[in-house]
Amino acid sequence: MWKAIKNLLKKANQQSENKSEENHIDLFHPNYTESNASMDEIFATNFNAGGGHFLFCDNNDEAFQNLKEIVKYENVTELICLDKQLQQILTTIDVPFVEKLNDSRYTLSFLNCEFLIAFDGSIMLSAHQTCGRNIDDFPTNFIIYARPSQLVENVGAALQKLRTLKKDNLPSKITSIRGKNMHKFPNVQNAKNIYLLLVEE
Repeated sequence: MWKAIKNLLKKANQQSENKSEENHIDLFHPNYTESNASMDEIFATNFNAGGGHFLFCDNNDEAFQNLKEIVKYENVTELICLDKQLQQILTTIDVPFVEKLNDSRYTLSFLNCEFLIAFDGSIMLSAHQTCGRNIDDFPTNFIIYARPSQLVENVGAALQKLRTLKKDNLPSKITSIRGKNMHKFPNVQNAKNIYLLLVEE
């Protein structure tokens, strides 16, 4: 299924920015049916049309290689990373990290996420990923590490799953970040430069 999305994204990347609004697939559009596109395709199309950088990874080794390539491309020497598990990944591939925020020397953050929202191609974060800090405390460039099981239809479905999966430890400061070219949603907040590493489970 996700292999097909690679081809879908290649086609979407060839379209100009003035077509990105047309590429948006609305999960609640009256003409939408499940046969039109899978939820996976909806998220991939909307995330890509919003200016996100979608990188599907067959395994951890491919994710680690892509991560190193992003660091090289963005010309950074250290990532902001507050998550202990993600810090272990960075240590494994010899990418230095810091836990400092609000320091202009560090421009790229590495985070997990709660869910991937198909409806608008956004990524839901909470205090569990940001360690209680506000999203505005982070620079505008993100690398997000996620799994296909985190894909949901919309924000309502995400909140429902959150209440079920984390009922004993519900997070605070729930927010969503979106790609920097969200033409479909004018005046959108939290528009960021996002690299998504979607790693097969």
